[in-house]
Amino acid sequence: MCVDSTLLQFIYLATIIIIGSVILYLRRKAEGNKSFYKVILVITGILVAIYTLQGKSLMHFDAPFLGNVAVLLLVVLMFELSTRLNPENIRFTKKGLVLIGSLFLSNIILFTLLAAYLLRIELSHAMVYALIISTIEYFIIDELRAEGDLANPLLVLFSFLLFAFYEFSKSVFFDAVYFFQYLLIGLGMGVLVGILVFKTLKHRKITWFHELALIAAALVLFLSTEYINGSGLFAVMIMGMFFGNSFVRKRALFKSFSPFIFKSLEMLIFLLIGFAISLALSWDLLWKSAVLFAFSIALRFIIIMLIHRHYSLKNKIYLSIAPKGMIFGIMIIILSLFLSNSSTLANSMLIVLLLSLVVSTIAEHFEHKEILRLDRLFEVLKNIRFGRKKDLKRY
Repeated sequence: MCVDSTLLQFIYLATIIIIGSVILYLRRKAEGNKSFYKVILVITGILVAIYTLQGKSLMHFDAPFLGNVAVLLLVVLMFELSTRLNPENIRFTKKGLVLIGSLFLSNIILFTLLAAYLLRIELSHAMVYALIISTIEYFIIDELRAEGDLANPLLVLFSFLLFAFYEFSKSVFFDAVYFFQYLLIGLGMGVLVGILVFKTLKHRKITWFHELALIAAALVLFLSTEYINGSGLFAVMIMGMFFGNSFVRKRALFKSFSPFIFKSLEMLIFLLIGFAISLALSWDLLWKSAVLFAFSIALRFIIIMLIHRHYSLKNKIYLSIAPKGMIFGIMIIILSLFLSNSSTLANSMLIVLLLSLVVSTIAEHFEHKEILRLDRLFEVLKNIRFGRKKDLKRY
């Protein structure tokens, strides 16, 4: 690929960020909900990717360039997720752990079998589908935040470790030895770089420059660990956990990347889905994916009903919806680019992502209306309490 072509790729990438920024600005002006904003990002990315002008694509990313960008996004997202693995974000309640464990086992067994049967995909692909559909995005109920902080980075790691394990396919003993070595190298590299980062930032205040340095360190760690046949993603996770539980982060009150970095990450993930995936949608795939989506929600609802019996039906429904987000999006991109025979899996995941975001949009809309109604009621009661009946508005 020549220099001019490389420059053109970066221009396209900058254009994608500008498009996402315009959509974000319009959402804030219109005070739209977050889930609908993500739907618009995904659809816009698909439309830009498939749009042609005089028989040529308006924008086109070369596979190696898009693959490198996808790896960068995955590493940054993994580091962001793993920094949240600390006691401040995670409440280790008995019911919470039982819920996560029950959802994990039920999806691994039941959802895997259903996905493999309906989509006619390999069992390993169906298991990855089951792991990723267990991830959740932050939503209306705060309890989903604690669940996501604990489960999301582990589920992403398990998905990639599953593929790594299948690559070691000479014999059972050979697989176990090399897989253990693969993990051990990742653990050692993560601890080593985590200590270096801790020592470097020990007496410094975390600024946007240090955030970029952390991202660069995570990327170098990932690449170097993969180069010596270790788990780069596991190493990044260990580094993130090391930093997330250090007093450096606590002293700097670092909870997440700056809004610019985080929003850019979100925009790129959702907009690049359309460029990474080879669209192969059909009515047959649509209804099968809809069945899988409904099954995952029903399975989650049943488990929540059994564990949180004292919750209201409304809260149980909100907990069951558990929308998909950036993790689901980046996995669609990675699977589309790096996994052979993944077209059916990736397209099904895309349909599930859109269905999840649409359902979440509806739920957020009704919840917003309920909040506005309660605010008006509170204002009326406040006016009655202080005797200003003449100022009451009529509703």
